[in-house]
Amino acid sequence: MATVTISLPDQIAKLVDTETKNQGFSTRSEFVRSLLRKYFAGEELKFEVFDSRPIDEIKLELAKTGKYNQEFIESITRGLTKSSKYVR
Repeated sequence: MATVTISLPDQIAKLVDTETKNQGFSTRSEFVRSLLRKYFAGEELKFEVFDSRPIDEIKLELAKTGKYNQEFIESITRGLTKSSKYVR
């Protein structure tokens, strides 16, 4: 993965930090990567409120799809527990 460094005015950086937390991303980088993916996919960039759900519910829904093995599901949910929406 390549590293790209950008400079932002303090006011914009604070907004990025606020949205990073509000949208449930654990880092600024995750937030910016998500925006860039949507931009390059031609998707409209609008923000929606993130409603956290119980981790066990998320695990169950992922397992029900039959698309993911247990190791992958555990990896995803471990990552979620580090998100600001789940850290207590």
